[in-house]
Amino acid sequence: MAERDVLVVGAGVFGAAVACELARHGWGPRVRVLERLQPAAGATARAAALVTAVRDDPGQIALARQTLATIATLQAEGEALGWHASGALHVAPAALRPLLEARAAIGAANGVASRWLPHEAALALAPWLDPRAFEHALFFPDDGWLDPHSLASAVLRVAVRHGVRIETAEVRRLVVDGSRVRGVETADGFVGADMVVLATGAWANVLSAPAGLPLPLAPVRSQYWISTPAPCFPREGAIVLMPAIRAYARPELGGLLFGVREPRPAVVDARRLPADLGGFAFEPEDAEGWQTLAAAAEDLGRHLPVLPTLGIAHAVSGPSAYTPDGQLVVGTAPGLAGLVVAAGCNGSGITFSGGVGRLVGELVRGAAPFVDPAPAAPGRLGDFDPQAPDFLAACAAARSRKTSG
Repeated sequence: MAERDVLVVGAGVFGAAVACELARHGWGPRVRVLERLQPAAGATARAAALVTAVRDDPGQIALARQTLATIATLQAEGEALGWHASGALHVAPAALRPLLEARAAIGAANGVASRWLPHEAALALAPWLDPRAFEHALFFPDDGWLDPHSLASAVLRVAVRHGVRIETAEVRRLVVDGSRVRGVETADGFVGADMVVLATGAWANVLSAPAGLPLPLAPVRSQYWISTPAPCFPREGAIVLMPAIRAYARPELGGLLFGVREPRPAVVDARRLPADLGGFAFEPEDAEGWQTLAAAAEDLGRHLPVLPTLGIAHAVSGPSAYTPDGQLVVGTAPGLAGLVVAAGCNGSGITFSGGVGRLVGELVRGAAPFVDPAPAAPGRLGDFDPQAPDFLAACAAARSRKTSG
């Protein structure tokens, strides 16, 4: 393949991972990353940052396992990621044992280890759980969590050491000539490239749709709360997934970080998202999600009996790019040569970041992809309106159905 300039638009965790992957294969001097604010300062910095490998789709499991391998490589190179190899505990009532059995089976078939735990062992990993809330516990020992900003920053440091340039620039549009993307227009003028990687997450349709490529994703609110410290929350406890109530939790500074997937998540037109999320609220009347928490309190309280007396130190929310079918939006663009998309995290951007970086890097380099990108095809819905209310509602519904990490 001839030498080319590659523009990566967006320095969140997906854009960082793509730049790093290309740099590790000798493409560093050809790659420029354009970010309008600070790297990893948008949705990435607001992630709960779970890394959980088991999924319903083998391709997504492969992406997650690559992220775990990437984390191991970065640690071996001396990068500080705040990695906690806590494992992930899936707990469920008797009626949901088939769900846990299915997770164990698809994990085993795709290289993800798990084991069933008795109540005593499960409670040792998460002593805050009410033992009456679950009958079965399945533990995935290789999962964990980290600091999302540290991960993205470490990946970018590696990329820069290998010659990648990171520049501050506000990209206003993709520049299309016929059926080919030739570069981007920034606030300071045209920047040409042979290949553009669109890694702007929940904002992706702002650039792609005017260029004739509506992407099957929308910005849906992800939110979680962090409690004040309490003795029942071990600092090195496990991630806990509670599919019966579509909730998750992990340790955080002596407290508990926990979130729920509400029945009707807030969703917005991507054009409403500001560049700087500080002060932005999906629902101004409930900016910190207290109504959501109140609605979920009864279910949460059955698992977390200390909830009624628990102090809440922080409420965090941000946009996640959800898709109606739960697949990512990754790959080459139909009818637009020179464009590759890396988006559609479905609330699992940290989990998929290393895998997406590798996959997109392979597509840019012309190498054989290690995962079939077809299910994540950017153009899989054809021509449609990504701001239509029915489509936005379908993306929000995808979050409400999510029970994985």
